[in-house]
This record gives sequence, C-alpha cells and structure tokens, in this order.
Amino acid sequence: MKTLITYSSRYGTSEKVARLLADRLPGDVHVQDVVERPDVDWAGVDHVIVGSSIRMGKIQDEMTAWLHINESELLKRPLGLYLCAGTPTAAERKRELEAAYRDALRAHAYFVEVVGSGYDFERMGFLDKAIVRMMAKQTVSSLNLDEAMLDELVESAQASLRTRSENP
Repeated sequence: MKTLITYSSRYGTSEKVARLLADRLPGDVHVQDVVERPDVDWAGVDHVIVGSSIRMGKIQDEMTAWLHINESELLKRPLGLYLCAGTPTAAERKRELEAAYRDALRAHAYFVEVVGSGYDFERMGFLDKAIVRMMAKQTVSSLNLDEAMLDELVESAQASLRTRSENP
C-alpha cells in the first residue's frame, strides 16, 4: 500500500505536518510538494492525504490548480484533507475548509479539518511579517499543532488503509 501526502506550504507549516504524518503512518509513504513537483504517477498510489496552508483566506493557487486537475484521481482513493490555519473559531475553520476544498472532495474525504498553525518569520517577507504581527499578534516564529487532530488524522488514515487492504 502506497500513501501519497501532497502539500503546498508558503512558510513550512504544512510541510512540517506532512512530514510528521509520514513518520507516523505505516507502509510506503511518499511526501510531495505540489508547487515544486505537481506531476503524480497515480498507478502506484492507494491512499492520499492533501494539506495546505491558508494565506489571506485561501490556499495557494498552485494547490487549487493541482486539486482541480487531479480531482478524478483523488475521488478514486481514500482521502484525507487538512489545512494549517490560524483560525480561532469553528465558523472560521469551516469557512476556510469550504473555500479550500470543493464539495465533492470534502464529501469523499474521511478527514477534513484544520490541524494547527505556524508562523516562520525567517521565511516571511516584510509585508507578511507586518500582517502577522497585526492580525495574529505574533512577533516570533511559532508552531501550534493540534495534537489531538493530528492523532485523529493518523488513526483515520490507518483505519482507511486497513479497510482498503481487507477489501481491495
């Protein structure tokens, strides 16, 4: 069983989550940045997890395009969807998830949730730093992952893998 974890990450938080998930999942796990490497050989992929960061209320354009191009392949496989976003309320998280992932993908996925947030000031430009300082009240780099959500994603992925191996 091969699991593909794809992500887009402007400042590294979604990438960190993708690598944490890869360390926690069994079997052959491949991690891929869709901005740097958008092409996928779907022939060997049994399971997919997609993650992205939110900036100014939306995911990166490259991820949006990748999801559109690969939607039919994603709908053929067990799918987990996560976002890294600093949204404090459930209503904001729901709005961002709905904006990031189309209805068909969300309906198909076994997991759709925000798993945390982070700000890497070393990778940010001046304007982004100013926005984060003002909006998020952050002045230093941080990584705030929701361990319970990460555990839930891993457990859901493992259950999906077990079900798929029992019913090929």
